[in-house]
Amino acid sequence: MRKILISLFALLLLTGFISSAQAIEFGEDATGSGFVVPIKADQGNGKSGGCSGALIAPSIVVTAGHCVLDANGLLTKNVYVGLAGSSQASITTNDKIVSIQISSTFQNGPSATVGDDDLAFLVLAKPQALPVPIVLASEKQATEMKASQAVLKAFGYGRYGDTSSEVVTFPKSMAGTFSTTVSKYTNSAYMASTKANVCSGDSGSPVLNISATQVSLVGILTGTTLSVQCSKKDNDGIYRALFTLIGRYANLAFSAATDVMNTQDQLASSQKAQLTDKDAQLAQATSALTNERNQLTTTQSALDTATKGAEDLQSKLDTTTKGAEDLQSKLDTANDTIIALNKKVPKTIVCIKGKATQKVTAVMPKCPKGYVLKA
Repeated sequence: MRKILISLFALLLLTGFISSAQAIEFGEDATGSGFVVPIKADQGNGKSGGCSGALIAPSIVVTAGHCVLDANGLLTKNVYVGLAGSSQASITTNDKIVSIQISSTFQNGPSATVGDDDLAFLVLAKPQALPVPIVLASEKQATEMKASQAVLKAFGYGRYGDTSSEVVTFPKSMAGTFSTTVSKYTNSAYMASTKANVCSGDSGSPVLNISATQVSLVGILTGTTLSVQCSKKDNDGIYRALFTLIGRYANLAFSAATDVMNTQDQLASSQKAQLTDKDAQLAQATSALTNERNQLTTTQSALDTATKGAEDLQSKLDTTTKGAEDLQSKLDTANDTIIALNKKVPKTIVCIKGKATQKVTAVMPKCPKGYVLKA
């Protein structure tokens, strides 16, 4: 996690400046936490900044306002949010958010110091799963927590220490209490701890009050008094981290929720249009299929008719062939009969003997003795 805290405590006493917070030193490993997300924002000129954020709904993340500003103090056009509890290194350009809701009164302070209303709601393009429902603490609840110095817990992607060179790959958590110290900012309060402190990269970290039945988001971490990269103890030995009270920004939360609904409506309209197009394409395909089926039916009917005609013709041909065979048999029989009858018909032959002639008529005529058949 990257830390952007640069002002020293002595300077803060003189000027009232509080540097932006950015990791949790001496904190506990919070890898896989379902409430904190890594954030990357383009600041222009090829530079980017890393922050933390609180996942308060599947499509809504809240972070520090200064986390989504470019080098000119204007809203950056490109903000990316990774999966809750994952590594900042896992963020890709596919994780770009849809919109930002930020207070119109927020202005980043000089020398990278925070200001009042340091809060921004981000609408995600890709919803994430919340482990359990999270409640935004009301102003009344926050007042009661402050009076009782309720236990708070922060989760962030800040650096791991003032002198740590370790690359931030996972979030850490820090336990503390709701400090009774009065903030110089109207809409902010302090989280106090004697064991752990926030570092650069923790800006935007969720400050939670967790009970057995409910997880309440009390605020969003925005800044602290820095030593080098992490906050330093005040004179009383307490680490104090500034956070913006979430309960005073219901209007921004509502605007973000409206953005989500509008985005979902647009998506639904787009999907409906796509479904309509697909329905039209399906209708066309069904019509074409019906036409092809009708053509196939017509072709099949013609084929059946032709087949039936061929079968009838073959039957007639077979009948004709049988008739021809029967006729040929009769002809053969008749020829045999004729031949037989011809053999029984008397014939007359002329026989000669010298100058004498004699006719002989018989079925099988023969010339008398001494006569020969006249040629």
